[in-house]
Amino acid sequence: GKTFEERLAELVKPESVPNPDQDVVNNKLSSLNAQIEKCDKRLTEIKTQIEKANASKEGGRGESKGIVEQLKGVRVRIKAASQEREEAFQQLRDMTQTRQAHQKTLSDLRRSLKFEDVESVVAKVKELESMIETGQCANLKEEKAVMLEIKQLNATKSMIAQYQSQKGGQVDDSESKTSLEARRAEATARLDVAKKEADALEKLLETARVKQQAEGGPNVNELWKEQKDLYTQIKNHRSEIRKVNGEFKDEVNKWRDYQRIFGNYKRALQRIQGDQRRAEWESRRAEADKAPEGKGEGLPSDDPVVGHPWQDEILMCSDLEKVLTGFLPSAKKEEEAKKEKEEIAAPPGCKVTKADEDDNVFGGLTKKKKGGKGKGQAPAEGKAEAGGKGRKIVLVLDTISSLSTLGVPIPINAEEVAATILALQAKKVEFEGKTAEDKKEYRASKGKNNAAKPTPAKKDKAEGGEAKPVDSTTE
Repeated sequence: GKTFEERLAELVKPESVPNPDQDVVNNKLSSLNAQIEKCDKRLTEIKTQIEKANASKEGGRGESKGIVEQLKGVRVRIKAASQEREEAFQQLRDMTQTRQAHQKTLSDLRRSLKFEDVESVVAKVKELESMIETGQCANLKEEKAVMLEIKQLNATKSMIAQYQSQKGGQVDDSESKTSLEARRAEATARLDVAKKEADALEKLLETARVKQQAEGGPNVNELWKEQKDLYTQIKNHRSEIRKVNGEFKDEVNKWRDYQRIFGNYKRALQRIQGDQRRAEWESRRAEADKAPEGKGEGLPSDDPVVGHPWQDEILMCSDLEKVLTGFLPSAKKEEEAKKEKEEIAAPPGCKVTKADEDDNVFGGLTKKKKGGKGKGQAPAEGKAEAGGKGRKIVLVLDTISSLSTLGVPIPINAEEVAATILALQAKKVEFEGKTAEDKKEYRASKGKNNAAKPTPAKKDKAEGGEAKPVDSTTE
């Protein structure tokens, strides 16, 4: 299998994600809601002002109403004159286009004809036929050319008739053109007069409205514009609120994912460290079993505990004393730490470690409860419940079991911890004074007791008498 160092190296600590500050988000949302409330208040004021302005205008609408009616009549005249002018202009344009098209057709026909009348064509045909009859043609080729020309001249007779018809149908439209131009000029004059009247009436109407606004309050048009801007601001603020809530939700989800991943990392780390401490404890116990009568090879000879027959019990007392010291009040903790510092002296070639650096053989034997301290959960070991004098403490099951095995009273509150520590110190001195023969007798008596299954009465007697230490081979 992998070593503890390799298992620790495989663990990857997740990158820290800050806990989103809900107070900052709440302050931002409060600011946006306050702005929305301010806009709503202003909208209410604008609505009141508009209603007041409209009510005041009812009394002053008589003067402007007459001007509006006159302006409507003038605009009807403007529309009629404009329409009449447009019709005259359209007729003139159509007449001009028709005349130009007729003249173009006549010009094209005239260019394609050699003669303008049929009589000239008949005379020419007779002349050509006489040439053929009298033999004036020099050869057959010339005769064929004359016959082709006679044929072409006969074909132009219908075109000449069409040309004469269109030319005779052309009429003089100068009078109609003059009449239409006069009609357009008259409509234009009436239109100009009506526009001048409309401009004058609009100025009068504007003056009347300004007067009404001065008497009736603020400008209604400006109020409508401001109202529209306020609605736009409210819409933007609400959009910003949705954006802030969405971003905060995403940050909370990221932080929760980090807490889950970090919790898995801590549990895996504690599991590896617990396995490592358990392996070290078993290795130390195996070395003690190999050399139960004396100090083992390679161990420091100046340590009175190592190699002692009751080594496991003495170390158990020391470890339990360190665990229970965390429940003492602050003054007692400092006194115990100072006393321990004075009593412990480092042997040659050895280093005295701090309390938090020393191996706690009971630290990795329990699992941490998932999550923080919640409703219905007991505080972790080393934490005393609040309540002042007589506050209760909570110990893990392994600590309670070890105290019971040593025959030391189990403390229920912080006031009883000092007495338990004194009892552990007394037990430690008692174990240091025992010999290997006492260990053998204890093992023999323990084997008999296990075979005989002692009754509760015997158990009470044993607890009332000498404490029964735990054998290192069966722990």
